[in-house]
Amino acid sequence: MLREIRNLQQHDPALTRRWFQSDYFDLFIWSQADGTPAMLQLCYDLRRNERAITWKKDIGFFHDGVDDGEGSGPHGSGGNATPILVANGPYDAEKVNSRFMRESADMPVELRKLVLSKLHEYSISGPIMRRAKPRRSVRREGWQQPPQSLADLPAAAPAPEKPSPN
Repeated sequence: MLREIRNLQQHDPALTRRWFQSDYFDLFIWSQADGTPAMLQLCYDLRRNERAITWKKDIGFFHDGVDDGEGSGPHGSGGNATPILVANGPYDAEKVNSRFMRESADMPVELRKLVLSKLHEYSISGPIMRRAKPRRSVRREGWQQPPQSLADLPAAAPAPEKPSPN
């Protein structure tokens, strides 16, 4: 479950920063003096392959991975460099959003709604990870198949006979 880390050092007097943490997530929310959200960053999958979704007011979304500075990636030189965020591919909305729903149950409702709405917005607008390739065609039962030719159309039923007037 996400729990709030209290008594944070505030670096920007114009913004208040809050931090919520679990084994899987780190959530940072910056708010203006009037309480309006200015930015949020949800870091996820912290122990395996850390990535972050960042939203900034008036700018939009970023989805990044963490280059830990230890490897031979674009930032790492095999040494001991400072970790940085680098552009990272599709977002696994199904996994991350559902896990956030479970782990955020004890958060303040207004903040939980904010984060869930931003995750949902990014899930719709950003690149997402598909579980399977999209189908090229719709599966249909035999009776749902469109006719290939006029000969495949069912014959019209004969018209009912009119009773003779006696």
